[in-house]
Amino acid sequence: RLWEGDFERVQLSFDGSREALHERNVVGMVQGVGTPERPELAREVLVLSAHFDHMGEAWGADSEEGKDTIYNGADDDASGTAALLELAEAFAHGSPPARSVVFLFCAAEEMGMVGTKYWVDAPTVPLEAILCNLNLEMLGMPDPASGGVGRPWLTGYERSNLGELLGEHGVQVEPDPHPKQSYFTRSDNIVFVRKGIVGQTLSSGGSNPHYHRLSDEADTLDFEHLTICARTALAAARLIADGTITPEWKAGEPDLSRR
Repeated sequence: RLWEGDFERVQLSFDGSREALHERNVVGMVQGVGTPERPELAREVLVLSAHFDHMGEAWGADSEEGKDTIYNGADDDASGTAALLELAEAFAHGSPPARSVVFLFCAAEEMGMVGTKYWVDAPTVPLEAILCNLNLEMLGMPDPASGGVGRPWLTGYERSNLGELLGEHGVQVEPDPHPKQSYFTRSDNIVFVRKGIVGQTLSSGGSNPHYHRLSDEADTLDFEHLTICARTALAAARLIADGTITPEWKAGEPDLSRR
């Protein structure tokens, strides 16, 4: 019911300016070599991604003199970035993959996935060659809802065959236990999904009490859990990159009307 009573007219005006900010994605690649039976796999690409930005510096009530005002983003998403660095090193020093692997360190995710949108619009590999995006987001704290330490979950689990294929090969990832939070659409993977590419995020961040807070510091992370998650991500990436499994959408996907 509308409030009944007298009204006063309030007029607001804003005086602001726009300032261009320059940021960079960081991109690396390990070239695929195919297999004797399937040399064409070398032309297919797996994109592994994580975002390295966070929310900058606090202002207003959170910027009191003497307080730590830097949003460090240890879990969101320094944890995913650290895991991605480890994956890049593992692929660079391991046996050559059958499929090519791009390592995309994304800028400006917190501003609306700007870095990933830029890369997808001007990719360093043909967009049609990209088979899958596996995104790493908030892997530094265990989520009791998915089983705790060492049990990451996959956004959009029910939308593709990826989670099931990983399980069949001994790589355990759980379905997203927080479907009402729409994590599938809230990280860089969704930029690939909008292009029709299988894109999903490996995470365990659904229960982090430090999410988007100044308290998201390194000393809050569970490094045993992060290590296990990084190894899980590497095992998953290897299965895709070596051509052992091929991620595909299930019937009716990607359905962008579903949150």
